[in-house]
Amino acid sequence: MKKTRKQKYNRNYKIFGILTLFVITIISILPYAMAHCPLCTGATIVGVGITRSLGWDDSIVGVFVGAMIISSALWMNNILKKRNIGGNALLRITSITIATLVLTFLTFYYAGLFGLGNTYRIFGIEKIVFGAISGSLVSIMGFAASNKIKAKNDGKAVFGYQTMIITFAGLILNALVFWIIFK
Repeated sequence: MKKTRKQKYNRNYKIFGILTLFVITIISILPYAMAHCPLCTGATIVGVGITRSLGWDDSIVGVFVGAMIISSALWMNNILKKRNIGGNALLRITSITIATLVLTFLTFYYAGLFGLGNTYRIFGIEKIVFGAISGSLVSIMGFAASNKIKAKNDGKAVFGYQTMIITFAGLILNALVFWIIFK
C-alpha cells in the first residue's frame, strides 16, 4: 500500500517534532555552555541527520553540513588553545577549517553523495557543496554577531546559549530559503 503525500508529511513532522523536543530537553538540562562547545557541534550533526532522514533537498542538508564544518573547526581550535598550542591564531583556525572541509567532502565523495555523474547542481556546483558554503558563511556571521553583542555587554552573553541560538536562527532561515526555492 502506497502512502499518500499527506501521510508522509505528517510522519516527517512527527519525527522532526520528537527530535526537536529531544534537542531542547538536552539543552535545558545541561549547565550553562561556553561560547562554543561540543553541544553546538552535536546539534549541527543532528540537523544533518534530520534533514537527510526527511528526504529534503541536498542544498538544505548542505547548510547544516557547512555549520558542522565551522562548528567542528572552532571546537578543535578551542581544544588546541586550552592545551596552550601557540602559533598564529588565524592560521590555526584557517588550517583546521580547511582540513575539516576537505575531510568532510572526501567522505561525501567516497560515499557517492556527489561526483561527475551527479545532476543535482546549483550554478554548476554540487547542491550539498553549495549549501555547505552557504551554511558556513551563515555560521561565521552568527558567531560574529554574537561576539559583537557580547562586546557591547562587557563580554557577557545577553541570554543563555546566545551564540547557538543566533547561529541556528540564521541556519534555519537559510534552510527555509533553500526549501522554498527547491521544494
